[in-house]
Amino acid sequence: MLRGTALLLLVAAGPGSGLADAAGAAAGSSRSKPKPAVRLDPRPGAPAGAAGETSVPLDSEARAVAAASGDLLLELKVPQGGVTDAWLSAFVPTAAARQAEQAALGGRWPAAGQRLRLRSSALEESWRVRVVRALFPDAGPGGDDAWVHRVGSGKVPVTTQTLGRIALWYTGTERNAPALAQANPQAARGTHAGQEVAVPRSLLLSGFQRLLPTSEAAAAPALALAQMEPAPAASPGGDEQEPEDDFTEAPATPETEAHPPEATPGGPPLVPTPPTKKPPVAEGASDLSYGRDAEGPFAAYRLKRGEALYSAVVVRFTGRVDVQEVNDLTMRVAARSGIRDVTHIPIGYKVRIPLDLLLTEYLPRDDPRRQEWERHQAEVDRYTNPARSRNLEGVAVILDAGHGGRDRGAAHNGVWEHDYVYDVLCRVKTLLEGRTRAQVIPTIRDRRDGFKVQEKERLARNQAEVLLTDPPFPLSGTVPSVNLRWYLSNSWYRKLVREGTDPSKIVFTSFHADARHPSMQGAMVYVPGAEFRGGRYGSRREVYARYREAREEPYVAFTREERERSEGLSRQFAEDLIEAFASGGVRVHPYLPVRERIIRRGRAWVPAVLRCNIVPVELLVEISNLSNPQDSRAIADPAYRQKVAEAYVDALGRYFDGAGPTTAARSGPGDAAGR
Repeated sequence: MLRGTALLLLVAAGPGSGLADAAGAAAGSSRSKPKPAVRLDPRPGAPAGAAGETSVPLDSEARAVAAASGDLLLELKVPQGGVTDAWLSAFVPTAAARQAEQAALGGRWPAAGQRLRLRSSALEESWRVRVVRALFPDAGPGGDDAWVHRVGSGKVPVTTQTLGRIALWYTGTERNAPALAQANPQAARGTHAGQEVAVPRSLLLSGFQRLLPTSEAAAAPALALAQMEPAPAASPGGDEQEPEDDFTEAPATPETEAHPPEATPGGPPLVPTPPTKKPPVAEGASDLSYGRDAEGPFAAYRLKRGEALYSAVVVRFTGRVDVQEVNDLTMRVAARSGIRDVTHIPIGYKVRIPLDLLLTEYLPRDDPRRQEWERHQAEVDRYTNPARSRNLEGVAVILDAGHGGRDRGAAHNGVWEHDYVYDVLCRVKTLLEGRTRAQVIPTIRDRRDGFKVQEKERLARNQAEVLLTDPPFPLSGTVPSVNLRWYLSNSWYRKLVREGTDPSKIVFTSFHADARHPSMQGAMVYVPGAEFRGGRYGSRREVYARYREAREEPYVAFTREERERSEGLSRQFAEDLIEAFASGGVRVHPYLPVRERIIRRGRAWVPAVLRCNIVPVELLVEISNLSNPQDSRAIADPAYRQKVAEAYVDALGRYFDGAGPTTAARSGPGDAAGR
């Protein structure tokens, strides 16, 4: 109540509010009749011209409006046919948001020819960005990592330009205000005219991210799409390819025509074991109950002590990890659950999650989609590692570190991805070669320092890495590097099998450090989900054909059995790795740390370095979340990077021998510089 009162007073004291007149009327109340009350915070559908507001034309039919309260609105002229779903959905994409806007107008839309006002928070993102940019023309990029808002500029009263409002305008939710305060200590206690507030790239709405100058790392996805060979046949529905998902899909081939990787000479196929487990149940599924209200079916979860709505509910049960998606879905779940403040939810509160947001594995047990998921998981779980090796004798480990050269990868809190994960690769290589009999095959090499371990917290930005293709590929550009990594890995796999290596003793691992929602922390491991590798992938373009590895086998495809076997074996190794991380002092994400797909903008997919890779046992390890300050500090610590490397080697031992490999000396890796 106090917060609402303070806000009302602030609005009432705004420019043109008539506060002085009201005060005068109060003082002379014994002599004059009181004036009728006047609404000072015009509802979203109110006509233009309310006191204290400004507007900026966007086109002949639309304009951006700044209300005296600080609300940003889009004002539209209702077309001749009136407000229809088909027309309105171009501005407000979700049915729930359209219903909320109608409710804010008293349940009735304006008539044709009248003006309709929509809150910017409900708008489709491109319109939201247009409104904000029109009302704050002086705001803009501050380098390639932030959008800078200048307090006091623009068309909105300076008193309403708080960190919470700035977070709402540029990131989509006021809940990012603490993150803005951390990035802008000078504004933590309040904003004032003339102050600059930098909104980090990781928090920005994607529409603003696209307006930032494109550094090499940021430009990589767009360049990759421009130069990769287009798919000869479009998929039904024309699904848009993920920008981060750098691959080419060739014409579809029947599964029966796909050649098993183990068909290479010397590689007999693996045989699945009979199912011995009970039907799989996703972690946390037993904590859900199900019901239906006026808005439709939902799953209910009661929050436990210490749990947050962001991570314990949204990240866990929807699979989303990106900043904006997590924030948006959190507010949607909060609204559905009657939660006004997501930072103060009582223990045991019943949170309602719309059923359409749930991962398949969390749907009701009688839902056909969940039943199909359980059948699939039972098939995947049939595959267990048949290979045994003492001290990793006969095991070949292909190691990759994401990005490199001009592409530094994710960068937050003073730490960037590539050089730190490359140091982890160097440490793993040193440990394996010094303590075990495994063969280590890196995909990437630093031409300046080789594989020397770096015992420093602040690593130098090094752009001297090359991919070890034939000929070597200098990482001066980022376009084909993701695809060349799986071409290189596949070439090594075929060579190893030809030379007599047991296919089940070949392992591929790519080390990364991502930028997830800041509430998330700890390592996560991705395995190749069988359901997301059903195409035929590759390219004959010159950019790839100049490399021997791509010429050997330009295209790859997998049978269903191969995909299920790879998911099953990879998941077994991933679970061993998570156990080794936990016992070795490496931070692990508490909810579903092993995942078989990435979900972004409602689409599930597997990274190309896994999806197109023919090595049966393959992982992509996100060591840390660089958006989380604690995770950033951890990976910057060389002792922590050593823990990660130690745990990885121990996990290989668990996978191939049921116990960690010989670890006679637990000291640091020394100064050894690899080949």
